[in-house]
Amino acid sequence: MKNYALAEDEVILLTTEVYYNDVEDKLLLTLTSKKIIIEKVEIKKVSLLKKEEDKKVINIVNISDIKLYNNKVQVHQKNTEVYIQTIKNNFTIKFDNAIEAVKFVTKVTDAVTGTTISDRGVKKVKNAFDKVDDVLGFDTRGTVKGVIENGITGTLLKGIKRKDK
Repeated sequence: MKNYALAEDEVILLTTEVYYNDVEDKLLLTLTSKKIIIEKVEIKKVSLLKKEEDKKVINIVNISDIKLYNNKVQVHQKNTEVYIQTIKNNFTIKFDNAIEAVKFVTKVTDAVTGTTISDRGVKKVKNAFDKVDDVLGFDTRGTVKGVIENGITGTLLKGIKRKDK
């Protein structure tokens, strides 16, 4: 494949340089809303002041091909390396620094799940409150509201709010 053209409904989320599998040269990684595209960029001198870029696609991975296990995207980061498990194959991408790797993992997770990191965080907190409520049998949110309105002593004197069943 020579070059990749974006689809009409496809958006670029991240572009960075990476090392991929056994290729020794730096490659250009483009993360879109639907695909991960890895390209080799060769710069050719046309004249003294003019340079021309020639891009050759090395690999294209559909975002929908990335595996999920227990609703967790199977993209794992360790320092500057990111390991991706897909339906077809598994591969490693190495970034120049850990910050770029974190950005990539976050954006891939956003694209696969269709949610942002803050939405996933809110969902985790809500699930934790619900588990505590179910196990202990009282209304955590109501108790916290009582502490804020009446203080700790007022809440203890009035009693902890029981969960209505």
